[in-house]
Amino acid sequence: MDGEKTQVLLALRATSQESLREMRARVFSIVSTAITLFTVLIGWLVQKQSKPSLQETLLFVCIILLFWIGNLLILLDIRRGFVNTMRISVRVEKALQLYESKIFDDDDEPLFPRSYLKPITAAHFKKFELILSFSAVASILILIMKYIWG
Repeated sequence: MDGEKTQVLLALRATSQESLREMRARVFSIVSTAITLFTVLIGWLVQKQSKPSLQETLLFVCIILLFWIGNLLILLDIRRGFVNTMRISVRVEKALQLYESKIFDDDDEPLFPRSYLKPITAAHFKKFELILSFSAVASILILIMKYIWG
């Protein structure tokens, strides 16, 4: 492989790896912030001596729904970007022959395991989406229970 092409591929791989790290960090930040906000809101409401009014309950349910759906849409967009970036990264890694054995040493195993070539689904992102959704639903249920039973 031409040295100049190799340098371009290495630079592209470094860029995509940095993008992947940034996407993971953003997902964690979004989910942890949302869960914290849901917890603070529900904690405040549960500690309040008085039962929330119907208007307050509906307002807080709407706020939780908007925050939940908005963050979920952001997470879905990040997941799509992650999958596309992973596909680019794998393509670059293939071009660098990192999945071929005996290219860089005499070992029968390639530098990267062939299992990395399986279809990219970003399943770990789906777990974060479920955690966010569970937190939002739990918050809404607690809010409704506080309204009903004070």
